[in-house]
Amino acid sequence: MLVVVLSLAMAAPAVLGCDVPVFRYALDRWPADVFRLETSTAVLQADPLAKEFRNLGSDGGLNLETAVSTNGTKLFFPSHVRGAEVPEWQGQLTPEIYHALTDSPVRRDVIKHLLNGDSAVWILVESGRPELDEPAAKLLQDRLKFLEVATGLPHLDPTDPDSQLGPGPDLKVQFSLLRVKRNNPQEKEFLSLLAGPGGLKRFPDNVPFFAAVFGRGRVLGAWGNERLNEDFVRETAQFLLGSCSCEVKSLNPGWDLLLRVDWDDELLKIGRARAAAAAGKSPDGQSLQPQTVIIRPDEN
Repeated sequence: MLVVVLSLAMAAPAVLGCDVPVFRYALDRWPADVFRLETSTAVLQADPLAKEFRNLGSDGGLNLETAVSTNGTKLFFPSHVRGAEVPEWQGQLTPEIYHALTDSPVRRDVIKHLLNGDSAVWILVESGRPELDEPAAKLLQDRLKFLEVATGLPHLDPTDPDSQLGPGPDLKVQFSLLRVKRNNPQEKEFLSLLAGPGGLKRFPDNVPFFAAVFGRGRVLGAWGNERLNEDFVRETAQFLLGSCSCEVKSLNPGWDLLLRVDWDDELLKIGRARAAAAAGKSPDGQSLQPQTVIIRPDEN
């Protein structure tokens, strides 16, 4: 059960705890785990992807590394994830397939919501059966709206160095819900990553499943429709909104997504914009204070 998994995470060395909510601590301080793409030297050196591979780690913010292999092209979850020894994807790598593996419209929506300060982005993967998909969406939407107003955040001690926020969006309780059709061809690879090691075959294709994403694209878990109820959503939300009792990322449940974003750079931009707004200036340093312009009548 989720409550057991989360309890184990919260039972990790309490001495490392702080008052920053789990979702915000993850956004501020947990770098995205790196996926591994194994392929041949010929593929790594072939245009138009060769430049992309050369710039990994320094350009574009994609949490991916490459390794030379003579056993075909394979994509693996980060090595410490349980089940990562089994390829997440394997096949012939073309620019089109590479793009599908590393980017998609829903991924960009997830990034946007997380940078906007969402406590979590909930994703409902629809089965195509309205009699199951619509009740699931309504339960999630209604419960998340209720939790936004009924759940508070831990008090942060401004004198505690371990409870200081990094640059980024305002701290708030806010959830979003994204609905994705399981048969959406643009999101096939993303949904496989969302489902975790083992991929989509973990879930029957005739019922919906759902997941919660927080921090820098970390999936807390993906669960079948049979787990969807008000108590389960509340327990999950309370874990994310509660004080970060374990600062060690690897001791917390979940796995990361493969996303194209420079988190540090984007958070710094948001932080600068907030500071400028508080000082009454635009991000480029120009004053935002109103100015009076006197227009005199033409005396000629």
